[in-house]
Amino acid sequence: MRLRIAYTKIEDARYIAHLDLTRVFERAIRRAGIHMSYTEGFNPRPKISFGFALAVGTEGEREYVDIDLQREMELGEVLGRIQEQLPPGIRLLQGSVLTLGAKPLMAVLNAASYRMRVLMALPIDEQRLQEAVGAWLAREHVNYARYSKKGPTDKDIRPWVKRLEGEIHGDEIVFELEVEMGNAGSVRPEEVLASLRELENLPLDLDALHIKRTGVHVSYQGEKSSPMEQLAE
Repeated sequence: MRLRIAYTKIEDARYIAHLDLTRVFERAIRRAGIHMSYTEGFNPRPKISFGFALAVGTEGEREYVDIDLQREMELGEVLGRIQEQLPPGIRLLQGSVLTLGAKPLMAVLNAASYRMRVLMALPIDEQRLQEAVGAWLAREHVNYARYSKKGPTDKDIRPWVKRLEGEIHGDEIVFELEVEMGNAGSVRPEEVLASLRELENLPLDLDALHIKRTGVHVSYQGEKSSPMEQLAE
């Protein structure tokens, strides 16, 4: 029995790293008395796979995980028993039984949406904000320096961004962002705002930045769908 489960990763759970999240789910399933299927070979591992990893500190409003079980069980019972063993902030939203030909999450997910709240370092009016966002979107290329153990490397992050909108709420700005994701990479939300601040001279206090991934999607020809709708693909 293969399941696809939608869940939240919010509040204090946002500080759980991706590798630790795998252990959290494995432990919860084991404590719930549910037997997972395992890979074959010298080092068997539970058959559990997640969508694109969330950065530590970023909340997830609707994330996904696939789990293989050794035998068929009633879906509601499985979800209820697992939920009882999960920490606060991880709440199971929906579950579906995968069909035999269903593709894995990483084979279908290719887009994500984010909501970012950031304080203004200096007052910004609505017209100035919209001019800055429009100018950024009008750029053909946006090079951003990423740093790793091998040193800085320039990456053009503009092609990954499909939508960027901003709106002032009191002393902060709320940005809505949609990006492509895939094996070739993606762009991090904080990179978009850092480049917006630098290139368009927009005074944003990035030390006071809150990021929530509002969803991961299957995007095709401009239309978005949930991986829950891809079960028979």
